Amino acid sequence: MFSLGMIERFGRFRYAATPGLHFGIPFIYKIAYKRSLKETALPIQPQTAITKDNVHVELDGAVYTKVVDAYEASYGIEDPEESITVLAQSAMRKQVGELELDELFLERERLNSGIAEALDEATKTWGIRVFRYEIADIHVDGKIRQAMEQQSNAERMRRAEVLESEGYRQKLINQSEGERQSEINMAEGKAQHTLLQAEAEAKKTRLIASAEAERIRVRSEATADGIKKIADALTEDGGKDAMIQRLAEQYLSELSEMAKSSKMVIVPDKPNDVRAVMATALGMFDGLKAKKD
Repeated sequence: MFSLGMIERFGRFRYAATPGLHFGIPFIYKIAYKRSLKETALPIQPQTAITKDNVHVELDGAVYTKVVDAYEASYGIEDPEESITVLAQSAMRKQVGELELDELFLERERLNSGIAEALDEATKTWGIRVFRYEIADIHVDGKIRQAMEQQSNAERMRRAEVLESEGYRQKLINQSEGERQSEINMAEGKAQHTLLQAEAEAKKTRLIASAEAERIRVRSEATADGIKKIADALTEDGGKDAMIQRLAEQYLSELSEMAKSSKMVIVPDKPNDVRAVMATALGMFDGLKAKKD
């Protein structure tokens, strides 16, 4: 069902006829009104309005309506299309007067919604619903348009300068952060290097000390073993004579070396009496052995 016809009899409403075949007596029954139940668009001719900042603008558009009550749309209003057009122009002027020129271009959706709501509220009693209003175009004076373009260019330049300065600022921040991080990494690297070097030096010192201690221990053990072996050899038969012979040879060798390397040599009062020297040494050895026992 896309339309309804308002049938009158003798000038009074009788019934609403749906599409199809209907019979009526001429001059008694007639179709007084025919209303479409489909959504329709009503064009709104260009209309001058004044913005909040006193700028004259010219707007045109279209309003989209739908009849929901054919009886009210026929008998509740004389000319619904004309009435909606006049109401739309009035609502448009009111909504435009609440916005400045810059807001008018930016808030077009808000403007459309405001006009549609105002129209829908007013046409409910007429059996008509307004679903939306669409502004087709907004016209301004040439000088105003030129001023707006200059303002827009200035705003774009300002934004470009702001973005450029922000980029330069961010670049400096990133550069300083990079340098700071680089210095931190270098300092940490140096500290780690110093720590590793100190640990290596400490380890080297410990190894050297350990090796030196081991060398001294081995040498001491070797000396002790040598002394022990000499002592054991002296207790054996012929041990003392062998020692005397060895000491005498070493004694004579040392006297000879002293005579070669020095102009003045101090010698015992009886340098040829080797036995006396050996006897003194053996006496000292026996004395030390007695004390030990």
